[in-house]
Amino acid sequence: MPTKASPLPVTTSSSENSSFIYDYDYLDDLTVLVCRKDAVLSFGRIFLPVIYSLIFVLGLAGNLLLLVVLLRYVPRRRMIERYLLNLAISNLLFVATMPFWAISVVWQWVFGNFLCKVVSILYTINFYCGIFFITCMSLDKYLEIVRARPLRRPQRRFRSLLLIAVVWTTALAISVPEMVFVQAHQTLDGVWHCYADFGGHATIWKLYLRFQQNLLGFLLPLLAMIFFYSRIGCVLVRLRPPGQGRALRMATALVVAFFLLWFPYNLTLFLHSLLDLQVFGNCQLSHYLDYALQVTESLAFSHCCLTPMLYAFSSRRFRQYLKALLAAALRRHQDPDTAQALPPSYSESSGATAQEDVVSMNELGERQADDPIDKGDMGNSQA
Repeated sequence: MPTKASPLPVTTSSSENSSFIYDYDYLDDLTVLVCRKDAVLSFGRIFLPVIYSLIFVLGLAGNLLLLVVLLRYVPRRRMIERYLLNLAISNLLFVATMPFWAISVVWQWVFGNFLCKVVSILYTINFYCGIFFITCMSLDKYLEIVRARPLRRPQRRFRSLLLIAVVWTTALAISVPEMVFVQAHQTLDGVWHCYADFGGHATIWKLYLRFQQNLLGFLLPLLAMIFFYSRIGCVLVRLRPPGQGRALRMATALVVAFFLLWFPYNLTLFLHSLLDLQVFGNCQLSHYLDYALQVTESLAFSHCCLTPMLYAFSSRRFRQYLKALLAAALRRHQDPDTAQALPPSYSESSGATAQEDVVSMNELGERQADDPIDKGDMGNSQA
């Protein structure tokens, strides 16, 4: 669940029964300290709704555009485009939860217990799916370019569908705590909040969920992307295909973008865990981490707006699809009879894409998938 303003402006060590993942409490020796968070809460009630609203608008527009292009102009989708399709669906479901959290921060949770559980589950599932599908796309390029094993179309289709099913199943399993513990709660002053009530084990659960986020949501995907793209880079340097330089720059940009979006957020979560474990901390540092958590979380959430476009526009094929969509939209008011038709040269230019110079990771993967001879040569060159 995203960072939310606590129902109480004061946190103490007695909040062990509180179930917020991001409780801001600590102990100094055996003395119970009180650390007021009025300024943090006031900042969150202004900053978070604005950011959540921007993420909702931009993420909805960008992912809907990606979804329309893939569904309308790609009847026979390749594996990379299947992953992009699922990424777009996942991001749409993720941004759909943003208005609920924005309203709950400004006011209170007014949507009832059922929607509290549903929205929390959707948030967690699609939070992880967005990261996992990005990792799947790097794995797909690795298998096509580095392994270069000639697979028949049914085999490639089965492999991609199996991996997609594994991603959704894994994300569903990760959301089990939300299914079990999340519900709407009313405070003594009559204000409703939606959060997971872990009873007397809140601190243990907080540490577990943060560790899970650090490991599954950042460290393992980052290491996988570094491994896959570094191996791809070695093959590109060895074989020197056309467009090698741009493909290497694209691979580097994808890894760097993932790191820049997710590292600050995961570092802040890790420091919060150290704070809960009493490794260090005081009230002032707790305030700083609270502010940092809200800012870095917002940066991480922007992945659903930026990442799909980064991957999509790295492909010349997708840019052709987008041009066709925009051209059809512009002609709609001029000639309704031809608004649904593709440009006359569209099919020819699309069919010629695989024969053009490789200019990105996607084009190189497409060329490898369509040319068994190149695959055999690449496999021999690695032997």
